[in-house]
Amino acid sequence: MTTSARPRRGRRLTGAAAGLALVVLGFVGLMVALVALGALVPGLGPLSGWATVTVPARGATLVVAGLVAAVLALLLRRRLRWTATGVAIGSGVATVALAVVVGILMAATVSAGGSVNPFQAIVPSSGFALPDGDPVYSTGPDGVGLHAAFWDPRGATGPAPVLVYVHGGGWNGGSELGNTDDMRWFADRGRLAVSVAYTLSTGTRPTWDVAGPQVACALTKVAALAPGRGGDPGRIVLAGDSAGGQLAVSVGYHAASGTQPSSCGGVVPVPRGVLVQYPAVDLLDAYAHGHFPGQPGTPGAYLAQLYTGGTPEQVPDRYRAVSGGPAITPRAPATLVIGPTGDELVPPGGVERFVDQARAAGVDATLVRLPYANHAYDILGTGSLGNQARRTISEHWLTQHGW
Repeated sequence: MTTSARPRRGRRLTGAAAGLALVVLGFVGLMVALVALGALVPGLGPLSGWATVTVPARGATLVVAGLVAAVLALLLRRRLRWTATGVAIGSGVATVALAVVVGILMAATVSAGGSVNPFQAIVPSSGFALPDGDPVYSTGPDGVGLHAAFWDPRGATGPAPVLVYVHGGGWNGGSELGNTDDMRWFADRGRLAVSVAYTLSTGTRPTWDVAGPQVACALTKVAALAPGRGGDPGRIVLAGDSAGGQLAVSVGYHAASGTQPSSCGGVVPVPRGVLVQYPAVDLLDAYAHGHFPGQPGTPGAYLAQLYTGGTPEQVPDRYRAVSGGPAITPRAPATLVIGPTGDELVPPGGVERFVDQARAAGVDATLVRLPYANHAYDILGTGSLGNQARRTISEHWLTQHGW
């Protein structure tokens, strides 16, 4: 009797462990299913927003996790046959659905000239690439020094093209040291990469007429410093994301038409190209329809108010002054716009209208749409699907133009 009781107790413990394992595996499968559902079915509120943030950042990781959950559940069928079978089927179907979403995003990247290493995307990393220099290029109206961080070119033969980057952050956050891994990545491919700071807006200090001239000043200073750091001042590309994308378009296009003032004087160099992601080029549209990703109840309108100092009704001229449409000129530089189709903070419609207007004016403007991606899709992990898409699509376009 005693001898036969011990195996039964062991079997009960094994069954309990199997049950617990299936709960964990079922939770993993549920997460995979929710991300796939939110991505494939737009308009599901926070779920769709969360999904389109997650797919570019952790989509590859979740596909592997879902596959592992399905396989392990199958192995547990000997203990809890029907429950394990249900978990395996549910996880498997969800994994296949998410794999399709990830595959479509990867295909869009490749179609735009980029490339993706899915194995690298399984475990994205994070880090901080120290710049080779971070000198003060000017001083803001508050007396605070404005820095330009330099990552010197590696492996360049002769003067290197220059990539000047304007950071995002809703015009009231961020710094020139906020995207260091990408700057080092571009420098490692033979460019002089420069990230520039500008005065940030506050509740008492709008910067709609301050930040642009500061970026123009940075262009002037970078052009002067570039030869000493191995750069070619005649091949400058102005880049930016979100708020920085608005500034890059505005400064680059106004420089081309000779109407861009500089906070430090001098002639503002006309960039050879403008490379932007999810740029806030239609501020009225973003004010009316934008909200933070996955947070429909948190509109982004206050960012525009901080930047301009009021609502569109109070300061309509300021909204027009910083929008991309009025800045368009046939002499504008070639432009690449990368736009996530699920962007909730900078609605895709305004970005697409801007590109259409630029093309109609004769600008060499390219729009790359990335499906199942939201605002800032590329910043949640170095080597993620989104980060690789941003880097390699940009690299392809720059290389095509000799920059």
